[in-house]
Amino acid sequence: MIKFDGTKWGILLGATVLLATVGCGKSVGPTSGVVRFDDGTPVTSGSIEFRRLSDKARFASRIDPQGMFQPTSLDDEVGLPAGAYEVVVVQIVLTEDLALEAHTHGNTVPRRYADYYTSDLKVDIAPNQTKRIEIVVPVDAAQ
Repeated sequence: MIKFDGTKWGILLGATVLLATVGCGKSVGPTSGVVRFDDGTPVTSGSIEFRRLSDKARFASRIDPQGMFQPTSLDDEVGLPAGAYEVVVVQIVLTEDLALEAHTHGNTVPRRYADYYTSDLKVDIAPNQTKRIEIVVPVDAAQ
C-alpha cells in the first residue's frame, strides 16, 4: 500500500497543474500596450477596444493611470492576434462638481475617438508579433 503525505501530494498536484498550464499556453500576439497622447503623456483613464476588420472580433481593456492596457477577447484570452484593427478609446470624465485645479484625469480624449465611425485610430498586428502595442491619440484633435 502506498501512503501519500497530504502536503507533498498538494505540492506535486500544484506543480503538475502549473506545468500543464505553462507548457500548453501559447501567446496569441501582444499581451500589453500603452495609449498616450501625441505630447507623450499617458491616457490615464478609460477603456480601449480593438475591432478586427476581417471578422469584427473585439478585444477590450481598461486603461490604467500609466496608460497601460491588456487586450482581452470575449473569451477572456489576453492578447491581440495577428490582423488589422480599428481602435476606439472611450473616456468618461465626471468633473462638474470639481474645481478646475482638482481635476486629476490629465488630458481628455476627444469624443471622436470613442466611435468606430469617427475614430481614425488603427493598428496592424503582424504574425508572431510580441512587441507592446502603442496607440497615439492627438491632443488637439477637433472634439
